[in-house]
Amino acid sequence: MTPGNVEFVQVLTSWITAVGAFAAVVTRDERRLKGPALEHAWPAASRDAAILGVFLFGAPYAALAVVIHFARTRHSFWGVLVGLLWGLCLLLLDIGAGIGAETAIDWLGI
Repeated sequence: MTPGNVEFVQVLTSWITAVGAFAAVVTRDERRLKGPALEHAWPAASRDAAILGVFLFGAPYAALAVVIHFARTRHSFWGVLVGLLWGLCLLLLDIGAGIGAETAIDWLGI
């Protein structure tokens, strides 16, 4: 495989990982929200636009958007801190997926 093909596989892996993980975190959190926190959550169209933004711009946007989601719904320093933690998890998952894709290609000898 050429280096360009490896990079292509890494980009695809990053897209799948970032979009799936972001959508899972935000929708799962929204289902658990109650009261005022639920009222401050993104409307469905805005949430879907954020998911599209993650698809278009990648994992760094996912990390930023998840911080915004938690800060917006919690309205506290704790919400920002939880958002930063989830954002870091999304970035680490993205990095791990890219390394895993490259390692799998090397291991398979493709």
